[in-house]
Amino acid sequence: MNTLTKVLIVLVSLFSLFLCGIVATYVITGENYKKSANDNYDKWQTAKNKQASADRAREVAEKNVEDLKADLGQKLNDREKQVAQLQLDLENAKRINAELQQKVASMADIMANTSAADKEQTSLHEAAQQKVNTLEAERIAREKELEELNRTLLEKVTLLAQHESTIRRLTQENQELGARLDQRLAQYGKTATQPATTVAPGGPLAQPVVQPIAAVAPPTKNLGLNGQVTAVDARGRLVEISIGSAAGVRQEMVFHLIRGDQFVADVQIVEVWPDRAVGVLGLAKEGMQPQAGDRAATNL
Repeated sequence: MNTLTKVLIVLVSLFSLFLCGIVATYVITGENYKKSANDNYDKWQTAKNKQASADRAREVAEKNVEDLKADLGQKLNDREKQVAQLQLDLENAKRINAELQQKVASMADIMANTSAADKEQTSLHEAAQQKVNTLEAERIAREKELEELNRTLLEKVTLLAQHESTIRRLTQENQELGARLDQRLAQYGKTATQPATTVAPGGPLAQPVVQPIAAVAPPTKNLGLNGQVTAVDARGRLVEISIGSAAGVRQEMVFHLIRGDQFVADVQIVEVWPDRAVGVLGLAKEGMQPQAGDRAATNL
């Protein structure tokens, strides 16, 4: 073996050792890179999942915000409608209160112009004046109660219902007082002047308002009167007909309501005007209710 061959063998050995070191380094470095790549991929996948979850959460939150905005907008519209309705109810209540004030003032004027015939009539007059004072006090109380309509609609309905009951009670009391006055005047051969009566306009809560002194009309006679039903208040059981005192209608007359050839109900007149009258619903045929357009006649 010559020297050159030995040199080549040494060089090949050194190169083999160097190559082995490079291969070992490459294998170790390759495994580290793979592990690092896997870790980075897992981190990227986790971040991607978190971003997707965050996007879904954001979409849900945005949808909830939109739903909340729509709900709040609807509630705001409802509140505005309620405020407008309450304002309208307040205006109506003020109008009704003004009309009641005018009627109470009219009642006071009529009482002031009534002359006393004797001691008993004077006593009745004072009692009637006391009724007017009571009505005035109740009107003031009602005015205070009506001012509370701005707070709640429910209170308004309750207060109006209470005043409706009070007006009906006072109407009955005034009618009884008028009957007693007429009986007392009859003993002296005198008659009481029948004051005008009015019916408070409005919805089903409106009832006839009678002056403190009222004359009692003679009993119903078969006069052959014929009219027509113009309005019906089912809640107050009141019926308005199209003829009045100008046609001979008097209080306590009984009219028969007829629809076609069928009997509907009886109505006893309680309030009379020149061109119309209002009565209380009496005997009614089962299953039948009066309605506008029915014929009203004293004779069947």
